[in-house]
Amino acid sequence: MPATQFDDAVFEAELEGAPRIPTDHLFHYTSAAAAMFGILRSGTLRLSPFEATNDPWESQPSFQTLSVHHDDRDLVDSFDLWAEIDQAVRRHAKVACLTHDWKVDGSVLAPDALRGWNRLATWAHYGGNHSGICLRFDRRLLIDSFTSTSVPGALLRFHGPVQYRHVSLGLLPMDVGQAREFGVDAAAVAHARTYHEQIFFRKHRDWSNEMEYRLVLVDQSVLPAEIPIGSALTGLYLGVNFPGAHKPLLRAALEPYPSVELFALKNLNRTLYPHPVARADMGAQASGMTPRRSGTLEERLAALDASDAGAENRRKLAETVHAEPIAVLHEIGAAIAELTQPWPGTEVLLLGQTTAIPQELFARAPGVAGEPVHLQKGFTCVVENLPKQSHSLIAAGALQALDDDIVRLHGMVRTEDWHPDGNDTREHWRVTDEVPAAEAVTAARRLATGLAAAVAAVRTEFDQGRGRTA
Repeated sequence: MPATQFDDAVFEAELEGAPRIPTDHLFHYTSAAAAMFGILRSGTLRLSPFEATNDPWESQPSFQTLSVHHDDRDLVDSFDLWAEIDQAVRRHAKVACLTHDWKVDGSVLAPDALRGWNRLATWAHYGGNHSGICLRFDRRLLIDSFTSTSVPGALLRFHGPVQYRHVSLGLLPMDVGQAREFGVDAAAVAHARTYHEQIFFRKHRDWSNEMEYRLVLVDQSVLPAEIPIGSALTGLYLGVNFPGAHKPLLRAALEPYPSVELFALKNLNRTLYPHPVARADMGAQASGMTPRRSGTLEERLAALDASDAGAENRRKLAETVHAEPIAVLHEIGAAIAELTQPWPGTEVLLLGQTTAIPQELFARAPGVAGEPVHLQKGFTCVVENLPKQSHSLIAAGALQALDDDIVRLHGMVRTEDWHPDGNDTREHWRVTDEVPAAEAVTAARRLATGLAAAVAAVRTEFDQGRGRTA
């Protein structure tokens, strides 16, 4: 046999001939959202309407034959009776669809090929195209929960494996006389009790890959029913496309289930492998930043809010106390703008920015360790070359209110020339002056004089750089 042929056929035959051992597990495939926000959050597994299944043998009406006595023949040709019989059961039946779990002899190449979590088509159809979750249940505990949970109006309960057939010949006739005597609903339920295997546990062979095991309930409601799964849930398997962004949500949803095992499925060379996942690895990705403040999230958030509130109160107070030097600062900005406005071939912008403050002296956010700066005010006058903004002159002034009634004033003049490979920035003048608050106005006027002189001194270089002369 050529080496290229010694593959699938041999291993498939090996798998088909290997002993199959049923395990104590049942599996249920669903989307990530349904698992996290429905099943895990509610602690229940829903039994959905039987008529909503995807096999037409079950989702479409079934008009079975009827047996009649001579005095019931007037009802035989009534389609309304057939519809009522069909709806009496199918409309009130609910089903939970699960998947068998089989082990095969460990000597075969693919011992996990028939495991309940390893159904590729089921992942695609019901597991969010492999982005969902497959839940593992203890078979006995899940069936115990199903059979013992109180359901108002419950009439019939069945559970078992689905049998797959190419052909279904329907059911044996139902007696019309009993329907007339006891009611269509009672006769239909009794008939379903007798033939429940044919009604609820037969599907077309096209669905055989699902290896389905069912829990079936017939009650007197058209709404779905739920059964508790807390003690029966033993494991979760994440599809190969499970989004990483969902991991923190899943970790939170699993908090009520501390003993449930978690696996992530990985595909390697057309084979699925389950990899155990630690819950600690399911949280939001940490930045590696450890907060300096200790305490719970609530405590640290309260401290942050208190810092913000305290800083805002100090800012308002400083704005009132230092109103006069702040006003002088605004006057300086207006004067610089007025000084540069007549320069030909330029446009002048006056902005309320604190550009003059060096980065190392800039105020930190409230509550962050560093020099306390209660208030920052400033202006930035930008003179741009026209028509192309290739050259700029920036003149700026700023005020900072510090502890101990100290005011710090800043002044700065720089030019920026644009180049294809980046801006050429040159600082021509800078001054920093710390004074008591009582001297802030005088210091601000000194700043005005120095700033105006610096702007005038830099103008020549600015004009030359942009190809203009005064």
